[in-house]
Amino acid sequence: MNEASLYSKYNGLQKNDASFVIDNYLRLIQWHNNENILDVGSGDGDVILELLLPKLPKNFNKFVGTDISEEMVQFAKSKCNNNSKIDFLRLDISSSNVPPEFHEYFDHIFSFYCLHWVVEQRQALKNMFDMLKPGGDMLLTFLARNPIYDIYENMAKSNKWAPYMNNIKKYISPYHHLDNPENELENFLKKEGFISHLCRVEERSYTFPSFSVLSKSVSAVNPFIKKLPENEIDNYIEDYIKEVRKLETVTIESYNNNNNNEEKIHVPYKLFVAFASKPQ
Repeated sequence: MNEASLYSKYNGLQKNDASFVIDNYLRLIQWHNNENILDVGSGDGDVILELLLPKLPKNFNKFVGTDISEEMVQFAKSKCNNNSKIDFLRLDISSSNVPPEFHEYFDHIFSFYCLHWVVEQRQALKNMFDMLKPGGDMLLTFLARNPIYDIYENMAKSNKWAPYMNNIKKYISPYHHLDNPENELENFLKKEGFISHLCRVEERSYTFPSFSVLSKSVSAVNPFIKKLPENEIDNYIEDYIKEVRKLETVTIESYNNNNNNEEKIHVPYKLFVAFASKPQ
């Protein structure tokens, strides 16, 4: 996800789900004065700056947004208007060690649409546990299952695209093929020492207004495009769209838009919402 400006224009799905979680689950958090807050996987910063911060108490001490992509970090920084209480830093949440200055530093941790990218789930959760103060909590949301992963797997089987789509499991949610993903995540949380208060899979759907918007949204997050030769990117997107049309779970609806025939794409998926705390 290194095309920060493209992602910022075509992240409607991610912002839609972040709004849903903030509106319905932010109430679980108890706030106090002068608290430190962490966001894991901040991307372009839109979710924090546009959706989350307006809903938070104004008397927090520090808000730190993090992302594995330095390009995303710099893009988010450019939107901060030199607010001394807000900073964006590069952080790999699955690294073997967290920065020492963050050990038991944060009162609250958020993460929106990040953890499905993380293969080392236990290490990521351990790091968040270590960064929370005793009694601190975290609110997480990320994909449990999505048709996009079925498309990745189907395209990786083709002779044409397989050379560019190796290590396919690295880019598929670890929970995508599980019958009871809630149980798996809850077990991970408990094994890392968390008290799990909520671990739920929400049935969600999102409608892309056209295949053009879907194509740009795919280009913004698809991890394989940057591995392709420049002259093959359009062909890859075309084949991706063909795979979308094959999916039985996806509904395509034709409609007339300013005398142009368009198609809406309704995509169902499963979204994790988890709320857990570190014991006092």
